[in-house]
Amino acid sequence: MKNAAERWRLRAGALTFGGLVMVAGCGAARPPEPSETGGDAQGEHALPEAGRLPPARQIHVKTPDGLSIAVQEWGHPEGPEVLFVHGLSQSHLAWAPQIQSRLADDFRIITYDLRGHGVSDKPIEAKYYEEDRRWGDELRAVIEGAGLKRPVVVGWSLGGVVILDYLRAYGDAALGGVVFVDAVTRLDRALLGEMPPLTSEDLPTRLGAMRQFLRDCFVVPPPPAAFETMLAYNAMVPASVQAAVGHIPLDGADEALRALSVPALVIHGAEDRHAKVAMATRTASLVRGARLSLYEGVGHAPFYEARERFNAELANFLREVNGAAPGPMPRP
Repeated sequence: MKNAAERWRLRAGALTFGGLVMVAGCGAARPPEPSETGGDAQGEHALPEAGRLPPARQIHVKTPDGLSIAVQEWGHPEGPEVLFVHGLSQSHLAWAPQIQSRLADDFRIITYDLRGHGVSDKPIEAKYYEEDRRWGDELRAVIEGAGLKRPVVVGWSLGGVVILDYLRAYGDAALGGVVFVDAVTRLDRALLGEMPPLTSEDLPTRLGAMRQFLRDCFVVPPPPAAFETMLAYNAMVPASVQAAVGHIPLDGADEALRALSVPALVIHGAEDRHAKVAMATRTASLVRGARLSLYEGVGHAPFYEARERFNAELANFLREVNGAAPGPMPRP
């Protein structure tokens, strides 16, 4: 059991790098509550059978440090490969708008639960989250365990940190391309928003912060059923994990971005209050040939709030990377 000094170090570290803890999933309090209307009234924001997905092929992967990682395969088994990396306090279910779309008709989709999240292992020791290469080694284990050959990796928020950890250790030789989605690529308070007290030891305070953290991902709130599913998998993440994530090292991240030689796309919601637009413009400026796509009127989760545009843009990028001509994508 950790002593009092160690517990305080974790809490203080989370506050010092609170922006990362916040941006990887959501952030500070905002007024809107989840919408009371659903179905067609929500348009892009309505998910059929919220929380329900088609059957997936389950792939269980072991990391070099001995953790069991839950990996899921969807879509066309012979299609071009795309690997989705979710944000802090989320799970593979965050990618439901992509899994349930026509992307699954043409592409092999791989999702997974990061360590400490979803149904993957959740050790409480800080070393499993703070020490160099843990996240990059995990991503490599997923790529190898799923038998992927030069996938396009899509990283949302904390997923950007995971990709950078991988690139610093292994480079981009095994990747076909990278998509940064409202991604954290630098721990700089000028580029990040504030966070609610997700690591509070007072349970009502923490639960309230969790709702705020999740609610503020969106300009237009999700319908209640979808929000409840999101809140449930956010609540599965231990506070010790949320605290330790603030210590992930990013030394050499800029060099990794400058060295990136595969095609890159930077997508960012213009109304993101957690990873500011300046984060995206900075990322795009460091990566040679990167395209920057800003989504007006959209917050931290463009793949959810503007799923039709996002899915079409991603499909075209995947086709370009794999040598096929881009074209219009049917509506989901």
